[in-house]
Amino acid sequence: MPPFLLPMLRRSLPTALLLIGASALLLLTDRASSARSLPAVAVLQQTSSKVLEDAVQGMLTGLAERGWIDGKTLKIQRYNAEGDISQANAIAREIVGGPFDMVFTSSTPSLQAVATANARGRLKHIFVAVADPFSAGVGLDRSNPLIHPPHLVGFGSLSPVHATFLIARRILPNLRRVGVAHCPAESNSRRYMELVRASCKKLGIEVLEAPVENSSGVVEAIQSTIGRGAEAIFCPGDTIVISAIDSIINTATKAGLPVFTVNPGVAERGTLLDLGFNFEEVGLVAGRLAADILEGADPSGMPIRETAHEIPPYLLINRVVAARGNWHIPDDLLEQARIVIETTGRRDYPEHVLAGPFEEPDGL
Repeated sequence: MPPFLLPMLRRSLPTALLLIGASALLLLTDRASSARSLPAVAVLQQTSSKVLEDAVQGMLTGLAERGWIDGKTLKIQRYNAEGDISQANAIAREIVGGPFDMVFTSSTPSLQAVATANARGRLKHIFVAVADPFSAGVGLDRSNPLIHPPHLVGFGSLSPVHATFLIARRILPNLRRVGVAHCPAESNSRRYMELVRASCKKLGIEVLEAPVENSSGVVEAIQSTIGRGAEAIFCPGDTIVISAIDSIINTATKAGLPVFTVNPGVAERGTLLDLGFNFEEVGLVAGRLAADILEGADPSGMPIRETAHEIPPYLLINRVVAARGNWHIPDDLLEQARIVIETTGRRDYPEHVLAGPFEEPDGL
């Protein structure tokens, strides 16, 4: 190198280093800015039940189908209120005040908590795993599914109660008294109980009700119905009751009673039958709807939709439980069941579709 270049290099080195440092800083800042600019989604579920977990997983799968993947094109943060309403309300306020663009809720209490905290509509809100959103007090109109807060949309998932009791009566033809624990504080539970009472009145079944306030009181409530002569236990779509499903099945089994529900997915745990929706499939449809909104669709023009219009309910039957209680399963029901639990294990029949009708009595 010629000697005369050395002084020039010495003079230009600080400037070059400064430019290099500035460029590196700009690159890092740009990367950090890009990370911050990813859409952020909060997910709130009320408790750790299989139904709610399935719904959330379905939503995440629906988003991923469209390229919205956590850590790559989206930031997702999950919350669980663990069955505590006050905790759900606190989390909802945290979410609405946080760095989020959208919120998913799984369960009626989670819908209500976020709808209250998000009343001004700062976040787009998609709900799922809600039996009857129209009775949840969040600004929806049963007579017109297009009437709703402009930022709030989702799916009602009211499982067919009367059809469930019709099937139970076919398997248990002498059923005259059914025990039902339920939480009157939950709007979804109140709606299910309206349908239970109407169905059982039509079928000549006495409903032995046992109200509960929290999951710790569920077993005692079930025991009280057994003490009053319950011949079977029915579990409605009640967040508190379903969170204690294993204890309910254990208590009923010790008394020699069958359990049936509107929450498929628990037959392998020991229910006799379940009739309702696959909540992973329900969540999948909701995740696709969320992807539409992330891609610019306006939720204000979307109707509140019923899951039954998108996905048919399906039947699970446990022949092991039936054999233990000497309860006969009609062949035509087995031919319509999507999942059958045998002594040799679980058998899946994805092509099976349960024949209706699924209407509730008296137009309820």
